[in-house]
Amino acid sequence: MQRELVAGAVAICLLSIAWFGGLFGDNVGESDLEPFPEFSTVADDGLTYSNSNYEGAPYIVIFSAEWCDSPCHSTMHALNSTLNGPPIIVFSTDPADNPQGISLTEWHDRSNSYDDDGDDLGQTLDFPFAKGIEQAEEVKISSRPSIVFVNSEGGIVNIHKGGLSDSEVITSSWESAGGTL
Repeated sequence: MQRELVAGAVAICLLSIAWFGGLFGDNVGESDLEPFPEFSTVADDGLTYSNSNYEGAPYIVIFSAEWCDSPCHSTMHALNSTLNGPPIIVFSTDPADNPQGISLTEWHDRSNSYDDDGDDLGQTLDFPFAKGIEQAEEVKISSRPSIVFVNSEGGIVNIHKGGLSDSEVITSSWESAGGTL
């Protein structure tokens, strides 16, 4: 009987330690998500952007390339219109300066004018276009476009590879990163 009481007391102590350890342990407040890689880059507008520009709020990184028209352009416009202008940065994964003769500014202009024919939504893509080759490699991006949803702590919540125009998927990915509509 005494042996069973001791075993029970030991079990209760171990459970208490595990519970309090989980509740008050070193991992409280830390995210288990992979952090988005550090970056500091000059964009097409001549300004330098880094992770600090996006601290404290969720944001989206679109990996594309200067020569990627559709589905890259349609994805940019779908994200912009579905989420009504969220914080976005577009990174080129092409290591060449001006690949196929297209500069960052020309790329931004071409992307911006994508919706100017036909239905003419008249959207303006008010986000920076820059080089992000190292970040693409760190996150293992191999397809264009790839969309990375980052939470307010800088953790990668979701990576969508390929074109994205489904408003429900866009909204749900944005909300899972902590974004609001």
